[in-house]
Amino acid sequence: MGYTVERQLGQGGFGTVYLAHCEGQRCALKLLHLPRVGERAEREVSILTRLHHPNVVRILGHGYWPVAQPQFAVIAMEYVEGRQLDAWADAENPTARQAARALLGVARALAAAHAEGVVHRDVKEANVMVRASDGLAKLVDFGIGDYAGARELTADILPPGTVDYRSPEAWRFLRAHLEERDARYTAGPADDLWALGLVSYRLLTGRFPFDGEDGASLTEAILSSAPTSPHEENERVPRALSDVCMQLLEKTPEARAPSAQALCESLEQALRGADASWDVPLCDAYDEDSATTEGEDIDSFEQWRHQPRHRPRRGKRVHRKQVPAVDAVAVDETPPPVTTVRVTPARRGAFRAWAVLASVLVLSGAAWGLGMSRIARPVPTRQEVAPSGKSPQADRAAAPTGPEATAAAVALPATLQEDSATVTTQPKETQPRQLPSKPTKKGMSVMARAVGTAVACTALGCPGPQVRPAPPPEPCPEGAVKAMAKREVKVGRRLHALIVQGRPRIVSVGDGPIEVHLYDEAGMPAGTVLSGRAVVSDRVYGRFTWATPPQGDGFPVCFELLSVEGVKGMEREAGDDSPSRARIFSAAAVRAVSEFE
Repeated sequence: MGYTVERQLGQGGFGTVYLAHCEGQRCALKLLHLPRVGERAEREVSILTRLHHPNVVRILGHGYWPVAQPQFAVIAMEYVEGRQLDAWADAENPTARQAARALLGVARALAAAHAEGVVHRDVKEANVMVRASDGLAKLVDFGIGDYAGARELTADILPPGTVDYRSPEAWRFLRAHLEERDARYTAGPADDLWALGLVSYRLLTGRFPFDGEDGASLTEAILSSAPTSPHEENERVPRALSDVCMQLLEKTPEARAPSAQALCESLEQALRGADASWDVPLCDAYDEDSATTEGEDIDSFEQWRHQPRHRPRRGKRVHRKQVPAVDAVAVDETPPPVTTVRVTPARRGAFRAWAVLASVLVLSGAAWGLGMSRIARPVPTRQEVAPSGKSPQADRAAAPTGPEATAAAVALPATLQEDSATVTTQPKETQPRQLPSKPTKKGMSVMARAVGTAVACTALGCPGPQVRPAPPPEPCPEGAVKAMAKREVKVGRRLHALIVQGRPRIVSVGDGPIEVHLYDEAGMPAGTVLSGRAVVSDRVYGRFTWATPPQGDGFPVCFELLSVEGVKGMEREAGDDSPSRARIFSAAAVRAVSEFE
């Protein structure tokens, strides 16, 4: 029985998800490249066929394609029309009651999985879908789940999973057995509950419960620091719900909720006692005072200093009418459904002089405010394949010893979530053959804000900027270097690329899947699409692990994202200080590497 594909929902290094239908029923059709995913496809099918629960995504069928010489595993699953949990929270600004119901749905899904002997091992916001029609939460992506008798997916001490969501007991095990090559940590239900505690905290407060300047110090905080309760962090969080979250974040499994079923009962009891305060949105909404116009900046330090400080904002953005700058070019573009692309008016100014002054003041502010920042954690990517020798997470396991401490290795996801967005557009324009020059940065008003921020933080001791760590080292996909060499793309080769097709402009990107389009002819045909993952930090970093040429089969690659000047990562443009999204210039470069450093 065949499926008719309607459109692509998302694409990553290991496969692609399509919206399809069969006999009038819509489904999410996941195609996983067999040489890359190995046993993960069979594992996900095996787990989903065991689980039949309203809060677990339902499997509809599975097979291999093409039939004669299979290259892909095909999994047909229930299509959940909605958003990932974090995107849902950002768009809907849920109340405590709505948040508790979503968490209850995930807890019920875990209770059903644990009852069948299944551990998810990758509970996080990206693996929870919230259905648009009724707010029902569904747990998805069991590709790295575990159950009794399942074979190991990696040779690392810790099993695959998202690094920043690992439990304290997992980190303690890694520290204790770091030099034992045969040591293996077995994740259990308590690990899932810890991860759900992190998800709960971020849903209720918009923040990560632990701080750290790097991976090692973050791990130390996870092991030894008590987080501020959600109720103290955000007074709109009911105390009963805050207490449930804090119990999930206990350092030892014994002190946590004894089971997912017990967690369900705690949440149900809290909801039964809910009053009217549970129906107030957890965060401030966007309004005229918080709305911004593209290209608009606060020119007065006093204006900036006296702005009211808000809890995190969520919900629909309020847009004020755009007033173009004198030399701005108005562009009317309709954004595609998978991403939002905005064009920013450029404005010239005395950038260099202000940059020098800002640097002096920023350094002065850093000296006064050292240690006062609260760093937002990333929506992390998954560490999947461990190289031989030292564990890629050893640096995270070791106690921080100063500036030499580094973050753990992070790699691309084993399977793509049902609703992951790709940063791409499809305008029918001729790709440029010569690299365009980058627009001049904004001058006085942008730097005035930086200077004002430095002075205010020096005087008032305000929290530092919410900066995510740069991605740590990880190995290239198996066969990537060989595949590039076959096409005469040597390690170190630099190619020009566009993050979105068409004339270069400022675009908005976020953590998660990303694509770039090549327009060089050197071994990689013009129009080749590189797929990978972006990490938003002080710059926007990208790692690409799969190439799809205009004709022929795709193949593994290992490219990192560069600016047009050849600097690793793309520079953030003004206008978006979010820790998980950034505005960057769409003209870029990529460099072939033998490993991600």
